[in-house]
Amino acid sequence: MRNLLIIFMLVSLLFSCDDNDCKGFDLGKEFEIAIDETIQNCPKNISITLFDIQDSRCPAGAQCIWQGMIMIEGMLTIEGKDYQLKLSTEESFSGYPVQFSTEEYTVKLIDAVPHLDLNSPHKPEDKRVILVISKRST
Repeated sequence: MRNLLIIFMLVSLLFSCDDNDCKGFDLGKEFEIAIDETIQNCPKNISITLFDIQDSRCPAGAQCIWQGMIMIEGMLTIEGKDYQLKLSTEESFSGYPVQFSTEEYTVKLIDAVPHLDLNSPHKPEDKRVILVISKRST
């Protein structure tokens, strides 16, 4: 009987977690994500995983002939359905749009951090992109 009570309590704890336990992003607000990271919005059952960041923007301290761009690849999952993401800040050069939309949501590429700087190099693993996922207005 005691073992049954312990099992019941453990199962209850497992299923009693609320959305406050979910660490992730809020719809309509900017968030940062790194390569190979997955971030969720638990109330809406949305997650995003980032696979690659390419940042060819002109570094601070350099003189460039063009501004460069940010390109990312990832996966957006909504209610178990996967969408491949390929976004860029310069659609005319990359062929990738700055935002991607499903029937209900839009993902927009905002920026990449830290900004490139010739005088202050950073490690590739420090690179993150800033995205915003919002509910589409109808």
